Amino acid sequence: MVTEPTPETLPSEHPFPLKRLFMRRFVPAFLGFIGVFLLLIGFTAKNVTESIYLELAQRRAQTIARAVAAQSPESWNQLMAGRTLADLQSSAEALVSAFTNEVREQNLAELKVYDLGRKVLFATHADEIGTLENGAALRSVIEHSNSEVVPKTLADGTRQYELYVPVFDDAGKLRTVFELYEPVGYLNAILTKAAIPTMAVPGVMLLVFAFALSRLVNRAQDDIDVRTHALNDLRRRIETFVSTTAVNAAKSADSTGGIESRKITTTLLFSDIRSFTSFAEKNSPEAVVGFLNQLMALQVEAVTRCGGDVDKMIGDAVLARFDGEDGGDRGVAAAREIIAAVGHGNFPRGVGIGVFRGEVISGAIGPENRRDFTVIGDAVNISARLCSAAMAGEIVVDAALADDDFGPTETIQVKGRDEPLTVRRLKT
Repeated sequence: MVTEPTPETLPSEHPFPLKRLFMRRFVPAFLGFIGVFLLLIGFTAKNVTESIYLELAQRRAQTIARAVAAQSPESWNQLMAGRTLADLQSSAEALVSAFTNEVREQNLAELKVYDLGRKVLFATHADEIGTLENGAALRSVIEHSNSEVVPKTLADGTRQYELYVPVFDDAGKLRTVFELYEPVGYLNAILTKAAIPTMAVPGVMLLVFAFALSRLVNRAQDDIDVRTHALNDLRRRIETFVSTTAVNAAKSADSTGGIESRKITTTLLFSDIRSFTSFAEKNSPEAVVGFLNQLMALQVEAVTRCGGDVDKMIGDAVLARFDGEDGGDRGVAAAREIIAAVGHGNFPRGVGIGVFRGEVISGAIGPENRRDFTVIGDAVNISARLCSAAMAGEIVVDAALADDDFGPTETIQVKGRDEPLTVRRLKT
C-alpha cells in the first residue's frame, strides 16, 4: 500500500502538496460541515414547524371547546362526563351541529374528541364514535398533558399532521383530548419561503469564502512549486561543486547542522596532469580551461562508473575515494579507464595516477560559514606522493592493490614516512 507523503516525511525536493491536501482534507471537511449545517437547519425547521402546528392546534382546540360549550352547554358537559353522541339522544344533533360549524370555521380536515379513557366521544366520521384509540401519541397526551404531533402519509401520497392536543377546563384540569388533522403543505411553504433568504445569505457567503480560499491555495501552490523548483535547480547546481559524499553528509546533518566525523578505511585515487603549468603558459585561457574541462569530465565519468566519488578537484589534480571492501579493485579499475581514455584522446598532456588504500578521517573541515567535507590523513598524502612518482600514462599503486598486469615491486621513499613503501607500476 502506497502511503501519501506527509509534511514531516516528504522529501525536500518535492513541493509541499498544499493543493492536494486542501482537496483531500479541507474540501471533504468543508462539504461535511455544509451537510451537517443543512441537517441541523432541516431538523430545527422540522421542530419549529411542528411546534407552530401544535401551538395553533392548541388554540384551535380551546376555541372549539369554548364555542361548542357556549352553543350547547348541557350536551358539552355530558360529553365531558364521558357520554358519547349515541348516549345523548335528543341533544346529540345540537352538539354535532356545533362541532360541524367549528370544523368548517377552523377549516379542519377532520376532528376527533377523546375522553381520558381514550374512547372516541365525537368524530367527523360517525362510524368511529365509541371506538378506542391505543396510539402512543394519545397516551402521552393523557399521561403528561402535553401536545403531540404524528406525521402521516395518506393513500394518495399527500402528507398531513395528526395533532393531539389537551383541552383543559377553567380550573386547568385536563378534561379531554382533541385530535385535529392538518395538511402539511401550507405552513411548510410559508416557512420555506421565509427560510430561503435567511439561508441564501450565509450560503452565498460560504461559497464565496470557499472560492476565494481555493484561489488562494492555487496561487500559493503555484508559488510553492516555482520556489521549490528554483531551490532544487540551485541545489543541483551547487551539488556539482561538491562530492556526492558531502551532499549526503549535509542531508543527514542534525538540526544544528552538525556533521559527524568518522575514521574509515578507503581507497584513494590521486591524479595529476603532467606538465600542465607549461601548457597553461603557452596557450590561451580558453584553450587551457577547455582542455582541463575535457580531462576532468573524462576522469569524473570513469570514477563514477566504477562506483567512486570525486572528493575534490585541486587545480589540475583530482582526488577520488572508493569506499567499501572492494574499493581497491574499483579504484584501480577507474585508474586504468582514465589512463586508457586519455591515451586514446590524443590530448596534449598525459595524466599520472597514484592509488593507495588506508585509514582516513572523513568529516567537515572549517568554520560553520565555510566548510569543506573531505578526507584527511596520512593515506591522502601517500596517494598524492604515489601520483607524483607516476610518469604520464602511468599508474603507481600500493603493491597490495596490484594485479598481474603491474610491473615488479619496488620501494620508494615517501615524504613524511620513515619506512619505504612497496609499490608496483602499470605503464600503458
